Amino acid sequence: MPLTLYWLAFGMFALGTESFLVAGLLPAIAADYGISLATAGHLLSFFAVTYALGAPVMATVTARFDRRKVLLVSLGVFTLSNIAAAFAPNYETLLALRVAMAVFSCLYSPAAMALANSLAPPDKRGRAISIIVAGLTVASAFGVPFGTLIGNLFGWRASFLAVAGLGFVAFMAVFLGVKRTLPTEVPGLRARLMPLALPIVRYGLAVTVVWSTGIYVMFTYMAGYFGDLGISGGAYAGVLLLFGCCAFVGNLFGGWSTDKHGTMPTMRNALLMAIPVLIAFSIVPYLPHGAWYAVVLVGLWSPTGFSLWPARQSEMIAMAPQSAPLLLGLNTSAFYMGMAAGSAIGSLVVAHQPPASLGLVAAAIELTALGLLAVEWKRRPKAALA
Repeated sequence: MPLTLYWLAFGMFALGTESFLVAGLLPAIAADYGISLATAGHLLSFFAVTYALGAPVMATVTARFDRRKVLLVSLGVFTLSNIAAAFAPNYETLLALRVAMAVFSCLYSPAAMALANSLAPPDKRGRAISIIVAGLTVASAFGVPFGTLIGNLFGWRASFLAVAGLGFVAFMAVFLGVKRTLPTEVPGLRARLMPLALPIVRYGLAVTVVWSTGIYVMFTYMAGYFGDLGISGGAYAGVLLLFGCCAFVGNLFGGWSTDKHGTMPTMRNALLMAIPVLIAFSIVPYLPHGAWYAVVLVGLWSPTGFSLWPARQSEMIAMAPQSAPLLLGLNTSAFYMGMAAGSAIGSLVVAHQPPASLGLVAAAIELTALGLLAVEWKRRPKAALA
């Protein structure tokens, strides 16, 4: 595969890291600005909803531009925004900068996947796109532990400077490693949304949204959850590192299971295993030595949660292989929409209930995702796949 694909994947990793790391910094940001944890959580939800809604629109607006320039503008503004965020004087400024990051971050993913699709031979395009998506997967696993560790050592503002460093490296990698690309005939917004006409695609995206919502109800406010159990600072960074390592293993396992058992069984089993673990999160705080049990639950929940992602991506490609970049772009938007919904629901929970309640709420949402998956599974043989 062309080396360019790996440079593009690193750019996806840099942008994805910034997307997720804020979850580990919320308590420190809330304390610094004198706001509630629920209000600080809007930094994640506003970013996610802007990304989810902006990605298909921005991809269409910039589709006829040189993709290399689009990638460089995206990474350049992203890097400068992170530097500015490190010196944000108040919460409102930081929130506005996060929205700006989302607007320019969502330029990168469709441009990178379209470029990957054009660089690879027809029989390897699925693999090429999976390399790009892997950057986001690794970021979701290790972005938060990375940001939290830097934040605990040097303060939360240093985390944004560290991500700006990643963005600069990604900018130089694209600048030096990606050649100028000629604009090509690309689908407009209507064509990009055309796959939504297939009922099976709508069911698939609904599963992604609800599954992601369940994850981020718990994950966004996990710092507050463990803070109530006496685990914070460097110890909490260790919990997040455990989360990241297990998520990475779960992602690899999900790929293996998809190849061996198929997409639907893999997704079903992932949700069936995640639901009781999430329920247990709401029980262990009331047990002796509950903090230790909660750490064990992180090691169980993380791989089950993220083993679903490779299967979901594979199933989306199978729905309409010739529209794979469009479907994967929509699926990524669905993931971020779930992130926004999850962080918003989580903020309501922590505003009125102890963080221990998050597990039950997340479990109920994942149970809904399981029901939607059953509907998708039932409709799948009857779907007229394009």
